[in-house]
Amino acid sequence: MNWRSILLLLTMVSVLSACAPVGRALNPYEENFRCRAKDDTGKCIDTPSAYEEARHGSSLPGKAPLVRDLEIEVSEKRYKTVADLLSEEKAPILEPPKVVRVLFLPYKGAREELFMSRYVYLKVKESSWILTDVEEKK
Repeated sequence: MNWRSILLLLTMVSVLSACAPVGRALNPYEENFRCRAKDDTGKCIDTPSAYEEARHGSSLPGKAPLVRDLEIEVSEKRYKTVADLLSEEKAPILEPPKVVRVLFLPYKGAREELFMSRYVYLKVKESSWILTDVEEKK
């Protein structure tokens, strides 16, 4: 190696290492997140662990393996039932009613009474069944 390549290498290393303080100044937040949740507000776990716990339940040390396996089997059966319902081609679904919220602003009445602002909810469209084989006759 000649002296130019060594000088270029040292320059590159010094430039790249100088970016660390600049990065810390631009992003003052810690990269290592430490959860400070209270015991009654939940758990501090990563997303994959939370998903596994939701799917298979928490693996408590006091539970017997047979009980844990049974709980996992029941959970898997529930997920399969829901997945089968969602994958059916024509499953009857109840479409919710369409509700509109109307805001009445404050106004003065005919006899100098004051009506304050309030919301009124109106049902614009009734609920209806969709994806059914039965056609309604009107």
